[in-house]
Amino acid sequence: MFIEEDLLIAFGGDIIELKKNELLFKDNSVPKGKIKLTNLQTGNREFIQSLHLKGECVGEIFLFSAYHYPLAAVAMEDCTVLRLERAALFKLLKADFEIQLKLFQYIAERMRFNFIFLNSLLYDDAAGRLLTILNFVKDTHHKQEQYCCKIPYTRKDIASLAGLRIETVIRTFKKMEHAGILKIIKGKIFY
Repeated sequence: MFIEEDLLIAFGGDIIELKKNELLFKDNSVPKGKIKLTNLQTGNREFIQSLHLKGECVGEIFLFSAYHYPLAAVAMEDCTVLRLERAALFKLLKADFEIQLKLFQYIAERMRFNFIFLNSLLYDDAAGRLLTILNFVKDTHHKQEQYCCKIPYTRKDIASLAGLRIETVIRTFKKMEHAGILKIIKGKIFY
C-alpha cells in the first residue's frame, strides 16, 4: 500500500470488514483479501473490470468525479478495507506531494492495465487474450523466469477478465501447458 495505514486513519480513514460477496460500493485500499470491480449483465453474466489484491487501492479514481459508480466493488473473500472520504483524501493529497505522485503513478499503472486489457479483447483466439493477462500479471510482479509467477486468480476470474467462457479458459490452459507455456500444479497456474 503506497499510503501507510496509520496516515490514512490519521486523515479520517476508517476500517471496514467485508464478508465474501459483500458489496463495498455499487453502480479504498485493501489491506487484506481480494476485491473485484465488476459489472453484472442480464442473465447473471459478469464482466470483471479489474481485480484488486492485498495492498492495492480500489475505487480511488471515482473520488475525483461527481458521477455515480459505473460498476460494483465486490469482496472475493473476507476482506479488510480502509475507507477514506473524498474531502479527507484531498486534504491528505494537499499535505503530502509525495503521496500525490504515488497516487498518480498508481492510477497510471491501472490505466496501462486497462489499455492492455482492452487491446487483448481484439484477439480472436483465446490464447492471445489469456497470454495478455498472464504477461501483465508476470510483469506487475517483476518476474522474469519461466513458471516463477503464481497467478493469483481463479480460472473463473480470468475467464471473466478475458471475456471468455470458463470451459474455453480451462481447455486453452491445458493446451498451453502441453506446449510448455505454463504449468498447472495442484490447480494453480504458474507462468
